[in-house]
Amino acid sequence: MKIFIRKGKPGDGKAIAASLKECCNGECKDCFNRYLCNEKSFTEKNISRIDKRLSLKDERYCVLVAIDKDNDKIAGFCSFIGNRLERTEHRAECGWFVNINYARKGIATKLLTKLLIEARKSGLRKLEAEVAVDNLASVKLAEKLGFVREGLKKDSIKLSEKRFIDSFLYGKVLS
Repeated sequence: MKIFIRKGKPGDGKAIAASLKECCNGECKDCFNRYLCNEKSFTEKNISRIDKRLSLKDERYCVLVAIDKDNDKIAGFCSFIGNRLERTEHRAECGWFVNINYARKGIATKLLTKLLIEARKSGLRKLEAEVAVDNLASVKLAEKLGFVREGLKKDSIKLSEKRFIDSFLYGKVLS
């Protein structure tokens, strides 16, 4: 398996959605991706919006994808999204995902390391991330790459009508 990382481009939206859907067991019980498990928002219209956003030249938005050269599938991706408000334009929210079939191969570390480089190039001063408290792999990754736990959000992720889980808030000041 050969993985290479590149910036996202128009046309990646469908492959990103397919990778996410592949990891969903539909139950949200032991799902690999707490935020998008069983998500119904991957319609053609929304995939088109992702592709449209990928075509824009926006320094406050970056998507990196990890591609498996053997089968041309997206093994994972990460992104940051900033805003234009003057008092908060120095920071962006980031997130990452690796397809369960590619887990524990260092892909998320490579993706997030490159995302930190892109964030610095974009002039950002801080990246923020929200991680489900039971997502130990992402907790370890964030802390390994210098993110600091800044808080806890109670009942921040809805798994079902009566089941919620908390998330940690992480931040990393970029130097």
